[in-house]
Amino acid sequence: MFGLSKRQQNWLIVLAALFIASLWTWLDARQNGDNSGFMLVVYSFAILASFSTYLFLRSKDKNKEALESLDKQMAILDRMTDGTIADEDYVFSTQKDEVVIARVNQTMLREFRSNGSTRSGGFGGVSFPLFGRVRGNVGGYSGQSRRNPEESTPIDVGTSTYTNQRIVFAGENVVREFDLSKLVNLEAGDNGITLTIAVSNRDKASVLASVNFDDLTPGIAASIAVAYQEGGKTEAVKKISETKQQIKDAIELQRAKSAKKG
Repeated sequence: MFGLSKRQQNWLIVLAALFIASLWTWLDARQNGDNSGFMLVVYSFAILASFSTYLFLRSKDKNKEALESLDKQMAILDRMTDGTIADEDYVFSTQKDEVVIARVNQTMLREFRSNGSTRSGGFGGVSFPLFGRVRGNVGGYSGQSRRNPEESTPIDVGTSTYTNQRIVFAGENVVREFDLSKLVNLEAGDNGITLTIAVSNRDKASVLASVNFDDLTPGIAASIAVAYQEGGKTEAVKKISETKQQIKDAIELQRAKSAKKG
């Protein structure tokens, strides 16, 4: 709704409901000559108006930031068309016939892991003396331990490198390598901000997610890498041109929306 997050929508609904309830109560009491609820109406309206103004201004700031990020991504794609890769001092050991296509700094690696187990049930029974220090127990039963469902868990933040053969994540603590020839599934989220990768030599899928939106997104970088792997440099350049046009269209659309709101 209007580009708001779920939490923002919920707060807006709560404040609107508070204002309507206070207004209804005041109008009902006013018929009996009681005007004590008027200030509650004023306060609730002031809070609702302030929060709505805050959301509007925040939305404008976010739209401005989004446009700036898209412009920077466009500039990176322009350089890639010329064969220029940023961060040339970054150490990366290539394999035979491997070409580095893009690097995305501040990439988050997420993987599906369980956060432990939950034990349910269990009863120690009743203890009673038999003779001397000997005691007996009756009625007890042991509980069950069940592994918690796996959730997408942040593992590390680092740099992801995209070549015509691999996608490699290198963080402070974890390194992951995904061979493009072993891809089972490659799925990008909205604007390529998240990239889910499944390869045949790993049991579980991994997720690469953008942390810095001024850089290329993992989804965009991966799409160019796969194009290079499948059709060589010609296909990669074609994919870059298509992506640039999509970003250009998105920028024009966003600016048109901002002009209408302004």
